Amino acid sequence: MRKPGSAVCIAAAAALFLSGCGGDSEEASKLKVSDLAEQQEAVDFDRLSYDLIPRSDLPPEGTRSLFDHMIKDNGALPFPFEDVISLVSQYDREGRKPTMVLVPDGRSLLKGQASFHKPRVILAADIEPPTSDADLGIYFKGRLFMGFVEDAAEIEVISYNEAAGRFEFQLVKDYREGGVPQITYARRAVCITCHTGEAPIFPVRPWDETNANPQVAAELGRQIPEGYAGVPASVPLSEPERIDELTDVGNNIPVTQAMWIDGCGPDDAGGQQCRSLMLSEALRYIWNPAAFSTDSDSHKALLALQAVNWPKAGIEVPNNDLFSRNPFVDKPPGRGFGHFLLDLFGLGDDGSAIVRRGVVDDDVKLADFEKLPPLRKDLDPLTPRPAKAVHKASTSDAVYSIARMFSAPDKQRLSRAAGSLDRLLAAVDSEAVQQQMQAGPFRRVKVVQALLSALGVEQVPEYCCSSTEGMSEPLVHGVEPLEISEGSVLKEYETYCFACHRGNPRADLNFMAGKTEEEVLARIGETTEIREALDYERYLGTDKAAKLMPPAKSWQRRELDKAMAAGEDPTSAMAEAVQSLFDF
Repeated sequence: MRKPGSAVCIAAAAALFLSGCGGDSEEASKLKVSDLAEQQEAVDFDRLSYDLIPRSDLPPEGTRSLFDHMIKDNGALPFPFEDVISLVSQYDREGRKPTMVLVPDGRSLLKGQASFHKPRVILAADIEPPTSDADLGIYFKGRLFMGFVEDAAEIEVISYNEAAGRFEFQLVKDYREGGVPQITYARRAVCITCHTGEAPIFPVRPWDETNANPQVAAELGRQIPEGYAGVPASVPLSEPERIDELTDVGNNIPVTQAMWIDGCGPDDAGGQQCRSLMLSEALRYIWNPAAFSTDSDSHKALLALQAVNWPKAGIEVPNNDLFSRNPFVDKPPGRGFGHFLLDLFGLGDDGSAIVRRGVVDDDVKLADFEKLPPLRKDLDPLTPRPAKAVHKASTSDAVYSIARMFSAPDKQRLSRAAGSLDRLLAAVDSEAVQQQMQAGPFRRVKVVQALLSALGVEQVPEYCCSSTEGMSEPLVHGVEPLEISEGSVLKEYETYCFACHRGNPRADLNFMAGKTEEEVLARIGETTEIREALDYERYLGTDKAAKLMPPAKSWQRRELDKAMAAGEDPTSAMAEAVQSLFDF
């Protein structure tokens, strides 16, 4: 056991080795996330798209992320992470898992908590939902990504907000057994210091940080031979390659929105007519790519309209590609034996602790990250990356990008409903479609529904994730901790129920929310369904046992079973907190 004060001794001893330990420290990045975030927040963007698609931490009012809609649809956030993977798989028509890799030594804000024993899991939802005439279905590809680090008790989520036309950056905090998970929206300015395109990023081939690298896979195989969280210790190169492709798809979406809004401009300056032509040309391309021509009169008319309002400097395609980094080779400059000792004991260069396990406050997490040794500038995600390309008014890039916003089932539906290209193009002039051509984000769902309605489809397919009705309020910092008095029944509710019913995106299941103990107890008292969910005497061992809460396979149920086996009876006290069904 390490004695008190030994960290200081280790730091002092390590300091003797810090000079001349190899590597060119001048090549190290000196960029700080906190400084860059403040710079981002201070920038005044003079473009229409930034007015219509704001950079706020919380999503625009009346909109939510795809992730929030999934959790609402499921009723609660599953635990452990393997169950989150299963949840995503349920949306695939064949039940296929999302594409996943392991990164034990990476470059995220949680890199200090990941390890070869508990690596970071990166997930991309490369799945195909089933199709039906009644439901448009969720378009997942390039629109849902997660990064899970167990020792940080946190899931990082990037998912698309269809109604707002932007990606949302979220954190699931306190995601651990015994915790009360909090689904929060992250500080956007911090996220886009690396995610400069406000979209997902990923390294390029050969993806040496992942378990597609034989060296990484071999070490993972030694430490976790059975794999981790359902991901094998070794994966083929096709796995990170597919994630790379999906991040490219995601990166193109904000660019498409910029071309749709800024490229065409305000409605009163020809913007609506421009967007109508842009959509029409995209539909021409979708209908028959081989016959599509940029020499047609309609396409020339579009380019002429684009020339009116398109930003003079062009519209950049941000670079979402990081250089590949081999963690066995590309170590931070100047990391000699002294630094090895500091790393071993989880200390920063000044001897202060940086490797923390479990829930960490956002500001502390950021401060800890900035204590970690810097990477080489060319490998640091904070280093500005030149644009991949610049779209000009004279190009047809917007047309192809709008075409890519439609899913394959969308295209099939439109083709069946129209029967001919002429009918499909005529539908663009309808009032319903023209409303979607007004200045605002391109909303794939609204456009498809309007086109189908204009084509005479009697039952226009619905979409699961357009409305926020029935959702609780989005949070930036999560639900504030609740002070519970000694002996209060809320202690039992905190142990067995808060994880699902306090901070739940689904409003009707968020009935343990509240700022004070009194407020929470009042809401519990009004939720009479709790009595039935706790009626173990009547339901346990019957075909109605599924009514009982906590759910049978949850860690909360295991803890409850242990308490009851020990002769305790927490369910009775919890049930008594609920008002009687009949008040005589």
